[in-house]
Amino acid sequence: MELRHLKYFVAVAEELHFGRAAARLNISTPTLSHQIGALETLLGAKLFNRRTKSAVALTNSGERFLVEAQETLRQAARAELIGRRAGRGDVGSIAIGYMFAATCSGVLPQALRKFHALHPDVTLDVRRSLTFSQFRALSDGSLDIGFAHPPHQRYPSGLNGFLVSQQPFWLALPEDHPLAARKQVTPAMLIDEDFVALELEMETGFWGNIAAISPPGTSLRIVKRVPDAFTALTMVAAGFGVSVHSQALTRIDMPGVVYRKIVGAAHTADVALVHRRNESAPVVLNFVNFMRAEVRIQLARAS
Repeated sequence: MELRHLKYFVAVAEELHFGRAAARLNISTPTLSHQIGALETLLGAKLFNRRTKSAVALTNSGERFLVEAQETLRQAARAELIGRRAGRGDVGSIAIGYMFAATCSGVLPQALRKFHALHPDVTLDVRRSLTFSQFRALSDGSLDIGFAHPPHQRYPSGLNGFLVSQQPFWLALPEDHPLAARKQVTPAMLIDEDFVALELEMETGFWGNIAAISPPGTSLRIVKRVPDAFTALTMVAAGFGVSVHSQALTRIDMPGVVYRKIVGAAHTADVALVHRRNESAPVVLNFVNFMRAEVRIQLARAS
């Protein structure tokens, strides 16, 4: 049995007339009559009683079969619609990894809000993760999109990305620190400071925060390494040293901590959207293309 048999049957059952049903289906009356006969033979049941040459009435079997046929056609139509929408990337799910800077800067929340408004039936699974962890998860397929630090040389094999945010570095320091009296600081002022830095894994292979503000030919003194920015700020508040963060993280209101802009840093604090180079899922490609368009809009506004 094929869907066309059900369509033919439902048309005749609703019109109760072979001629009108044939015109509705855009086929000849003899062809329709033949197809209904074949369906009755297949089912081993009589579906119609003929009243005239073309007019018919449903049998009891036909009435029962009509209910199931109509529901099957509705389900088939829904399945076709979902399949077409999935092919366009309008339905599905996206697993997104992010780091603190991506959300504190507003880049990720704004992207999620706008994308969800355009694609309300796409499920967005968002989870915080460090950059290297995001790269591994993208490679093994447990993440689809990453908002992470871009490497200063090249992305791992199979991955690609583009910048979505560039921000200056700021110094986080205890509120009673002598430099807190200044509105901004320079790298030369920080030579003798004790620094709380992220774990070495976060610095290796990236333009790390400490490297960005180290004066040429100097090596700043790192007294403690911590797993994330929030822990770094906690240690700064406790008086263990100062730390360097992107401007986005100055939105974190940590008691006992103040922020001062660093002028003269070697580079900016960057966030990139990272994805698989050979991505084929329409819903993921939709998100990547959406973010590329958002970046173009932001660049146009800034110019």
